[in-house]
Amino acid sequence: MKHLVHFILYCFSVALSLWLIGFTVFCVCAISLRTDSPAEQDAVVVLTGGSQRIDTALELLKKYKADYMLISGVNKQVTEDMLLKNVPLKQRVKITLGYEAENTVGNAREINQWLVNKKMQSILLVTSFYHMPRSILEISRFNPDLKIAPWPVFPKEFDQSVEWIKTRYAWLLFIEYHKFVYVYVKYLLQNGG
Repeated sequence: MKHLVHFILYCFSVALSLWLIGFTVFCVCAISLRTDSPAEQDAVVVLTGGSQRIDTALELLKKYKADYMLISGVNKQVTEDMLLKNVPLKQRVKITLGYEAENTVGNAREINQWLVNKKMQSILLVTSFYHMPRSILEISRFNPDLKIAPWPVFPKEFDQSVEWIKTRYAWLLFIEYHKFVYVYVKYLLQNGG
């Protein structure tokens, strides 16, 4: 009985250590993600759901003069005029609103279909920093050869020092880490390891 208790405690401590290492690596990756060369991408793709995402993507569309932009996961109640009322017409014609996606898997499916139709091979991906790792994983599953340049959106008040641990972003990273692990393990099992 004593050996069994020691074995269980050992297994628990190993699992906890692996979890802590994984969570730390996930947080460091999410916080330090940066794009290398956004000007070389075929299109700007933004996932709805977080503050500043669409505004950031519109600025990138304008700044890097991309030919196309997809806003994936637009609420079906939101019209083009509601979403893009302050966008000049010459920019509006470059923008596609995607209404099919309701979650990150749906985003990935919608993005892939749009890219296939447009025959594009690279994107500048805009989403919240904590959502970026899982978004890349989901999109890459549908299109493994796609070149993805991440453009993570950080809130204005976000402090990249360790102070973020005391904010709600620690909780968001905690939740996203578990979603990321779930998706990663699920796809690993589906592909037979």
